[in-house]
Amino acid sequence: MCSVDNQVVYKNYHAFIPIKLEVEKLCQESRKNKPSQNTEHLSVLVLGMDAVSRLNFHRQMPKTESLLRKIHAIELFGYNKVADNTFPNLIPILSGLSEKELQHTCWPKLTSVFDRCNWIWKNFSAAGYRTAFGEDAAWMGLFSYVKRGFKEQPTDYYVRPFIKTAEDDIGHKTQLNAKLCIGSKMSVAVLLDYVSNFAITMSSKDTFAFFWGTSLTHDFLNYPSLGDDLHERFLNQLLHTGSLNHTVFIFMSDHGIRWGGIRETYQGRLEERLPFVFFVFPEWFKNLYPTAIANLHKNAHRLTTPFDIYETLLDILSFKQIEKESIRKRSTELDKGKSKPRQISLFLPVHKSRTCNEAGIDPHWCTCHKSKPLPLTDAKIKNMSLILVEHLNSLLKPYGVCSQLHLAEVKSATVEYPLEHLYEKTKDQGLKDYVLVVRTTPGDALFEATVRHHIGNSSVQVVGAVSRINTYGSQSSCVTDFHMKLYCYCKSYFRTRTKL
Repeated sequence: MCSVDNQVVYKNYHAFIPIKLEVEKLCQESRKNKPSQNTEHLSVLVLGMDAVSRLNFHRQMPKTESLLRKIHAIELFGYNKVADNTFPNLIPILSGLSEKELQHTCWPKLTSVFDRCNWIWKNFSAAGYRTAFGEDAAWMGLFSYVKRGFKEQPTDYYVRPFIKTAEDDIGHKTQLNAKLCIGSKMSVAVLLDYVSNFAITMSSKDTFAFFWGTSLTHDFLNYPSLGDDLHERFLNQLLHTGSLNHTVFIFMSDHGIRWGGIRETYQGRLEERLPFVFFVFPEWFKNLYPTAIANLHKNAHRLTTPFDIYETLLDILSFKQIEKESIRKRSTELDKGKSKPRQISLFLPVHKSRTCNEAGIDPHWCTCHKSKPLPLTDAKIKNMSLILVEHLNSLLKPYGVCSQLHLAEVKSATVEYPLEHLYEKTKDQGLKDYVLVVRTTPGDALFEATVRHHIGNSSVQVVGAVSRINTYGSQSSCVTDFHMKLYCYCKSYFRTRTKL
């Protein structure tokens, strides 16, 4: 901070990455107590951009995409999200569990902290790795948005105190949910500076680092373009300093944009479910484990999920698992199994006829089907739409502060069909799935849901979660349950608006 005549003329925050002696000692002890079978070790650096579909990444960030192609990054073309927003799509990567499984295992209440959960960085820490976790847009962080976060610092290097203090003090340029700038820099640039400094400082040490950028891309379809130069420069710096020589770099998103004009289109529905993922491995690793890398290349065109990334990260801890003979045995077991596991390491072959059900993807999020538009005047569609609104009201019933919703309009309706190569595994003449988009009042919310018709008994039910595909601002500020924020229109908000 600089002052002239008692007037502050400059203020900024800076983060440093010191070598922590106590952490180094613990890493050495872990290696002694649990000697690794790996002659070489591979660090892990995950960098995320919130809410960017694979196609939007190609549209908005051509320079970064071109550089990734130049260094032979492996892109996943069939990576499908498994749930609605960031939290339930990153939890599987970090724990191997779904959100419900996490609740049953270590997070029983919304007011519980996350310290008891077995996050994957604990596996790496036990193997002698230094660990790091960080994100910008601290107020809506992965573990802190309407949640209690951690009681103890979760990783060896933890960015939240720095980012939160800087954003609270000198953060500005708020548009919708995030502060786009911290001082004279974009918030995402501050995060990228920290990540690059961390990677360079730790380039000779074994690390597991998970960083997530939310501020720039969370709210606007076209804002990723503003980060193209930043990310290209960041990646070039890591390459030129040799910081990726012993590191797998995973560059990814959690889902596509979840609201806005594009989200009301079929294209937008698909893109929301299909985020981008790239893997960059050092050459020595690709030469030592060609079978594993060959399988990853094949899996680039298979149906894959966050659960699979978790299994892949576990394999990195034990290279014995990805040696040629081990891959052969594991692949045979996988092929002969009567039931397919939900999560499969991407170093193993994922079958081309894998279904969403096998992969742990609810029908509402599945993209392995074709759609046929239906007339909105059909009485069956109107009836299903009313059942959808009844379902929403049943969810809201325990929350007395929320208004009852009413159907105002049916915006679109489609019937879903499995793709040809999946038909034999998914056909069931007794079921038919419909995707409906409706507008409700009060609040003019747009909801999208999958409604299943059981032909045998003519019953109809909503399957899985209901998507909110337009913004809701402070309409739901009266509830703290992050699921209900999508659906609730506060009675107090309604009274305030009617007085205006």
